[in-house]
Formats: sequence, structure tokens, C-alpha cells
Amino acid sequence: MKKAIVPILVSIILAITIVLVANIASDTALNLQKKGFLRVKGFAKQAITSDMGFLEATITTESSNLKTCYKKLAEDREKVKKFLKEKYSVTDKEYELRHACIRNIYKRNAKGHTTTKLDKYILTQDLRVESPDVHKITKVASGLIDILGEGVKITIQRPEYIYTKLDDLKVEMIGRASTNARERVKAVTQKGKVRLGPIAAVRVGIFQITPAYSTAISDYGINDTTTIEKEIKSVVEIKYFVR
Repeated sequence: MKKAIVPILVSIILAITIVLVANIASDTALNLQKKGFLRVKGFAKQAITSDMGFLEATITTESSNLKTCYKKLAEDREKVKKFLKEKYSVTDKEYELRHACIRNIYKRNAKGHTTTKLDKYILTQDLRVESPDVHKITKVASGLIDILGEGVKITIQRPEYIYTKLDDLKVEMIGRASTNARERVKAVTQKGKVRLGPIAAVRVGIFQITPAYSTAISDYGINDTTTIEKEIKSVVEIKYFVR
């Protein structure tokens, strides 16, 4: 019985995603027959380790001469790539140049108003380092600032870490939480004077993916990307007919 219910629950939940109500009988009819409902929550928690890390940064150059500005940007790109390869063994596959942007900056007059006279160009280009070696990403994030010593102006974003097998794990977590709910309700009904009936409704709570040992929760769910070690928490509420 226990093994048969869990797969059925998971299939139903994934198909509808939020709430299913069994079309068995109305509340009024149940009351007339002196029957009722019993709600129970099931919980599941599991530690996970991020298996993919990302780091994004932006190289910036500026000059009153567009050709000079571009030349400097090209040189700085090569410096950054060489720095990452030699110091952190970042491969071409892990390194990606992304969006580039140019801005025209105009001079201001004595009153602080922008004029039509060009002051300088600002060129920026984003880059991204992505690797399943999450500890490499941590090292790059803390050490890339050293490139400033080579005359490169760079802005570094906070690294992000994710677990790429979440979809499969969520299915498993729903099943485990459903099993936990079943065990809880059996413990209640075995000691009471009620008999457990079929399932009336199922509700899946929002997943909470938090840093390890965190007690934080949110009505909208949490998806932590700041830490390598995380915990995923699942809650399933099942409504049973009882009599």
C-alpha cells in the first residue's frame, strides 16, 4: 500500500502542480454521514552540494579617442584571459566573452548642463567564467581583483553556485514528503478512534533551497545561489477522508 501510493501522488502532483481534489463526495454529504477530514503535513530535507559555479565581470576602458579606447579594451581582454589561464587554469571552454557596449560622454557647461561636445568614449565588455569545479570559481572570485595591478579596470560580480539536478531531486523530495505525511497520519489514526479513508486533496508547498543549516523560509520560496553547500526542503499537505 505504502509503495503504491507514493508514485501515484508524485504523478498527480506533477501533472497539476498545486492542488488536486478527489471527486468523491461533498462536505455536506460527509457531515450527514458523520464523516470528516484529517489534514497532515509531511516534510523532507536533504543536503546538496552545488555542481556548477558562475562568475561574471565587466572590463571598462575610456578615452577621448575611440580607436585608442578599443585598442586598450582588446589588450585588457587578453590580459584577463591570460591571467585566468595561468593562475587558475581556466580553459577556453570555461571562459566566455559576452556583451560589449559603447557610451558617448559629452562635456558639461559651467551650469552643469550637457553640451553637444564629445568628452570621451567608455567601452565595456562583460565576461563569464563557468565551471563545474565550484571551488575554482571561488578562487577566481577572490583573486581576479589582482588584475588591477596590471592596469585593467574591472568590476567583479558575486559568484553564484547552483545544483543542476534539481528537477529530478524535486520529484524525489515530493515522494519522501508524501511518505512522511502518510506515516504521520497513520500514527494519529492508530491511536485514535477514527479510520483513515482515501485522499481528498494534496497540496505541495514551495521548495526552500537555503544555505546549509539555515532556518529561513519564504512564502515565495527561496533559491539560494550564494553558497556551495545547501539544503532543500519540501512540504506536502495531504487531506484524508476519515470516519
